[in-house]
Amino acid sequence: MQFDNQLEQLREKFVADLPERFQEIQTLYREQLDGKGQREALREALHRLAGLAGTFKAHRISELARNIEIQYSRNQQPNRQENQKIIAILFHRLEEAVHEHLAYPSPDTASDNKRLPPNTEAKTICLIEPCAATANPIATVLEENGYRVDIRHSLAAYADFLEKSQILPALIIVDSQFIEAGCNDEPLFSRLKQHIADFPPIIFTSPASDTLSRIAALRAGGSEYLVKPIANNELVNAVEKYLKVAKSHKIMIVDDDSISADYIAQVIEGAGMQARVLTDPLRVFETLSSFKPDLLILDIYMPGCNGIELAQIIRQCCCYNLMPIMFLTTGADNDQELFALSSGGDELIRKTESHEHLLKKIASRLRRLNQVRSLNEQLQREKQRSDRLRQSQTDFLTYVVHELKSPLHVILGFSELMKMDERLNAEQMDLVNEIIRGGQTLLNTVEDLSEQVKIASGKLPLNIETFDIIPLLTQALSDAAIIGQQAGIRVQGDFATDEARMIKADRRRVGQILNNLLSNAIKYNKPHGRVWVNLQYRCNDMLRINVFDTGMGIAPENLDYAFEAFQRFSVHNSTIEGTGVGLSICSQLIGLMSGHIGVYSELNVGSQFWIELPIAATEQTKP
Repeated sequence: MQFDNQLEQLREKFVADLPERFQEIQTLYREQLDGKGQREALREALHRLAGLAGTFKAHRISELARNIEIQYSRNQQPNRQENQKIIAILFHRLEEAVHEHLAYPSPDTASDNKRLPPNTEAKTICLIEPCAATANPIATVLEENGYRVDIRHSLAAYADFLEKSQILPALIIVDSQFIEAGCNDEPLFSRLKQHIADFPPIIFTSPASDTLSRIAALRAGGSEYLVKPIANNELVNAVEKYLKVAKSHKIMIVDDDSISADYIAQVIEGAGMQARVLTDPLRVFETLSSFKPDLLILDIYMPGCNGIELAQIIRQCCCYNLMPIMFLTTGADNDQELFALSSGGDELIRKTESHEHLLKKIASRLRRLNQVRSLNEQLQREKQRSDRLRQSQTDFLTYVVHELKSPLHVILGFSELMKMDERLNAEQMDLVNEIIRGGQTLLNTVEDLSEQVKIASGKLPLNIETFDIIPLLTQALSDAAIIGQQAGIRVQGDFATDEARMIKADRRRVGQILNNLLSNAIKYNKPHGRVWVNLQYRCNDMLRINVFDTGMGIAPENLDYAFEAFQRFSVHNSTIEGTGVGLSICSQLIGLMSGHIGVYSELNVGSQFWIELPIAATEQTKP
């Protein structure tokens, strides 16, 4: 009742101010005819009248004011005289419409929809299921989550209850076999939704998952469709989408006409939301920052700054990307509406629409906003969980490295002493060598893990210096060639060795990366394969080192994970040794040296791994 009274007061204020507003327009119009007035001031006054009249459902006044405004925008030579005649006719009709509205100010706002009070228990759900064996488990899950469930086994029983009690539940869950039930070939729920305002959402359940069944449920008034058997969490999530009590949403209205804006604010507050009115569009960022709205309503046409421009600059701030923006408009200019939507708007609201329509549009946008926020919250939780797991992994590796290093050094030390014993026969010497070889392999693995831990914890020291990469690369190729010869792999360099290539990096770490890339190129190559290396100057002041091989390659779906730790893809079950941390270490080291790393690969053809390192200042001046 208080809400209706407040709206009525605003309507009365509109009617009380209407003579003065129209007199101002008439004065501007006469001045325009005498050639003394400013056409833009008259257009602004007409626009404000059109918007305000549309807000208070004075549709004829709104339409005529809007048409005159459009005529003034077309009032150009050579049709100026003809337009003036049209404007004079429209002004005469506008004057009649204003006098008629002042004589009979009550707008035709009657609605055929009757209103039923909602159930005072906000979490009451009506479950319409023909089979008790199906209904009871669903009811149990809902009751365990704090909802009150009213079970009905037929649609007739529910219709009878609704007719007698005149109380609506908060939500209806109904079996899809009742979709066609009703009278005059019209489904019952569709009929109820047409004649009862604020009818609750309907969730249809069905064992069918085909498109036609879903369309039939939608046409019958369904808001949601769940396929049986329904998982407990799926059921609860679907119900919470409509019944979960959310914080009061905040809506900000930007409109230079305070009466129109106040009316919309009253409608919004009457629906249980918070509203803030801003009549000065140039203060929008200040108010956005202080009020922090969930949704923004902008009048399209405002003096000095229209809503479309405002939406564009608001969308430039990433912190407002998720906030829905709805435009207020009085006309039906399709080009303007398309431009408004392409400029960052989500919805258009015509001031002539009923406030029920306005609230439905707002509710739809807020529901989508809540879904996006919920997904973002889930993403943040998963990210935090991933960060905790990554930290746990680092802590575990730190512990493993610490606990393995000391005994390994002891084993290798005593093995070396045993090897020096001249009393060992040939078989015993082979066994000692096997211990040393196995221990050294394990120690190398532990050292790789130790590097991974140091990089992850940010405790790896670097010695950045300027040096010539050619000697380092030549040595790495020479060492790789010896290993490749044993495996039947040919290793060669395709670059000039007599020209210095100065880079700025950590010499030791660059050598480590080159050895790792060349070792992998040999290790994962095909029999009698080939490995070769070349250099390229890049336009981003980087020197690229390419390592090619004719090996087994990497599948396209695995390329994005090539530099993640412990990824070995198709070689997990092969005899090739390794832990899968080498490329991860290379990637992180390259990053620490302000470089880049990448890979191109084709399965069963070969791979090209490349690294880019910063060129020293003296090299950058070369042509």
